[in-house]
Amino acid sequence: MIIARFCSDGQYYKTVYGLAQWDYGQTLQVYGLHLSLTRGEVHLTEEFGSLAFTVRGIRQKDGSIAIEIPDILLQSGKNIVAYIYVCDDGHGETLRTILMPVKKRAKPENYIGTGLTPMQEIFRELSSRADDMTLQDGVLQLMSEGQPIGTRIRLPVQEREIELKNDGTDIKWRYTDSNDWHMLIALDTLRGPAGEAPEFEIRDGHLYAIYQK
Repeated sequence: MIIARFCSDGQYYKTVYGLAQWDYGQTLQVYGLHLSLTRGEVHLTEEFGSLAFTVRGIRQKDGSIAIEIPDILLQSGKNIVAYIYVCDDGHGETLRTILMPVKKRAKPENYIGTGLTPMQEIFRELSSRADDMTLQDGVLQLMSEGQPIGTRIRLPVQEREIELKNDGTDIKWRYTDSNDWHMLIALDTLRGPAGEAPEFEIRDGHLYAIYQK
């Protein structure tokens, strides 16, 4: 765990140490953010790199915010920057910036971290339980052993993109041109005996579920 403490409302930038290349399962714990939000969005990116992800910060009982660092960000050895921000329909504002230097090292032989992006992690959660999808009358439904699971998604007539996210409790979805998130399925529902799982693949901006014949 990496800890960042902001001591005053006028402190906007912080450097915290403790990360090494090939670490995995790491969490950034941030103290001193006096926000009314129970969840805030955090933009995690490589410094001078190409990888960047938006993750959810979860408010803890002690008032801190816990942010899971994707394992894949710790594989290149590049430093990591966290931007904590809020946004609405009219504007977005970065509230705090945290630099996390990463100490480079050789890859351990017993490394068990994942090379998946946060979105691929969501697809893996889905495929562990959902074994089919149906589309009828413009409504998309996840299925497991012939039974519907999760909530239905009504697809619009016009072409719109859908974004998925995992907030630690549920997998949620929204249209990319909207700020309104909707629950797709609770993570607890996904955990259980798995049926035949499809492979998920993204091609040309579309999600495909591929089943073996």
